[in-house]
Amino acid sequence: MYLTIFLLLTISASRELAMSLNTEFRLAIKLDLVELKGTSYTYADLVFVSVYGLIKNGPRLLKPIYKSIIAILSNLAPYTKSLCKEGCDGMMYLVQVFAKKDFLLEKEDNCKTLGSLIEAINYLIGYHDETNQYLQIQLMKYQTLFDYLDTNLAEIGMPGLPKVQALEQAVDPDE
Repeated sequence: MYLTIFLLLTISASRELAMSLNTEFRLAIKLDLVELKGTSYTYADLVFVSVYGLIKNGPRLLKPIYKSIIAILSNLAPYTKSLCKEGCDGMMYLVQVFAKKDFLLEKEDNCKTLGSLIEAINYLIGYHDETNQYLQIQLMKYQTLFDYLDTNLAEIGMPGLPKVQALEQAVDPDE
């Protein structure tokens, strides 16, 4: 499984591959993933739903390479034109999992994993906001989670954040 993940990580950096994942596929075989309820999905949807399923139901032996798994999504996100409802639900599930205080404090790289996931969401909205309406709905539903992260990152212990806040106060003392 590690070899497959690292191979996918390597080829996900290819722009041509990422663009070709926007082609439609038909569910001709039953996949052992989240049940896809619609009729039209892309290969990008399959990758996003697979990563969600891998982290939710996969072996805990993959925990050390979560950062690499999420980097795959970050590599593909700028070229993903639209994401299915199940893929968006999976993205929000991953944000919930990776935003937990215990996970963030467990290892220094875990903060980078959350940052990479938020970067992927930013790419999806930034480049293709008109076609990612499901993601926009999910972001509105989970706004309190992002508000919590915004106000409590210093408590969680993100390295360097107190220095940034001190710098901002020094630059703008009116706040």
